[in-house]
Amino acid sequence: MVYFVLYIVLLSELLIVITERDELQETENQIRDKMLSTLSEMYKQPLILSVPQKESNYKLGSEEPLKVVLTPSGLVSDNEKKNYKIRIDVDKKNGAVPPNWPEGGIVIGKSNQNFKIERENGNAIFIANFDRKGDYKFLADCEVDRQFPEYLPEHLKSALSEMVGKLKTAKSNTQNFVIKVNETGVDRKSAEVSY
Repeated sequence: MVYFVLYIVLLSELLIVITERDELQETENQIRDKMLSTLSEMYKQPLILSVPQKESNYKLGSEEPLKVVLTPSGLVSDNEKKNYKIRIDVDKKNGAVPPNWPEGGIVIGKSNQNFKIERENGNAIFIANFDRKGDYKFLADCEVDRQFPEYLPEHLKSALSEMVGKLKTAKSNTQNFVIKVNETGVDRKSAEVSY
């Protein structure tokens, strides 16, 4: 009889342990699903490129090159912030093409001595030296291959990848900006007034 009671107690303890384990697994699955859902929503947010200064002036012969800041937002991971791609090209339909402008535009890592793009504190900096006056209109866009956090195990990365779907490559809107290049010593506003 004592063995039977001990057997019943052991079985009930085992059922309690199994029930608690199942409840913990269910809670863990809910937390995992919520985390993946939150992460996937972050990765589904649009990539937005902004150019805070839409119009810049540059004087020929300046010692310093002109710098235009381009700010990508909607980047989620640190790897994305290190590996996004920005492309800048001249708006040939609406403006002149500066001398030495590369055919097909420029990207980070593909530039020349007069025009280049560098990353700095999460932003991109367009650095330009001009040697001819004119109003130059540029178009810029950004693209990034979504990169999931390294701390996630492979099965969670693949689940997240499935949830993000075709948005694994994010492309930004196209931004335009203008650079007005004047001759040294000529202030465009005073020149316009004197006419």
